[in-house]
Amino acid sequence: MSLRGHGNTTSSRELTGVDFKLSQLGNDILMLLNYLKIDRVHFVGNSMGGNVGYELIKSCPNRLGSFTSFGTTGKLNKSGFTIGLIKFTYKLMSMKTIGKLSGSAGISGKSKSKIREMMSGAQKSTVLNLVPHLGSFDYLEVIKKSQVPAMIIRGDKDKEINKEIESTIEAFRSRDKFKLVDLEDTGHSANLDNSDLFNTTLENGLTVLNDYKK
Repeated sequence: MSLRGHGNTTSSRELTGVDFKLSQLGNDILMLLNYLKIDRVHFVGNSMGGNVGYELIKSCPNRLGSFTSFGTTGKLNKSGFTIGLIKFTYKLMSMKTIGKLSGSAGISGKSKSKIREMMSGAQKSTVLNLVPHLGSFDYLEVIKKSQVPAMIIRGDKDKEINKEIESTIEAFRSRDKFKLVDLEDTGHSANLDNSDLFNTTLENGLTVLNDYKK
């Protein structure tokens, strides 16, 4: 699915006053599951997608067969000044420039190109609406209280997230049904950096998570 303001959804410029909180994005997914009459899913989220998954763990854990994230941390606490500065900087840049900068998150030439393409085609209004919600959040207590089988796939080259992720791993380790997988030579978007390795890792990991439920 494409989240609101993403892909071919209604332009966020036309969605005056629409809520872009992570909790609302999670509710959008829940509404889609209800519409499609899907009771439970194995949720896999990259970057902001992982944050949206945490919202589902918080609001409707019974709808998740498992939760997997990569390029995501469960806690981030950037100052209001930093968040404001990021938003101001993005306002000044074209999406093409933002795309070029975002491409540095890729490890391989293919992944760099794909990330640049995706970000260059994004709606600036969507990016600006989301920045305040992605700079400061804390799901650690949600993680500790949850019993949804979970896996973190950690790319060893994902420098920014790896600086923040230890408290998230500790929170998962404080409970049962958790698997941590480290992938070499992958970064923020491991599925793009090494698709074959990522797919095999995900498939094997989901088998383990499914066994946790038995």
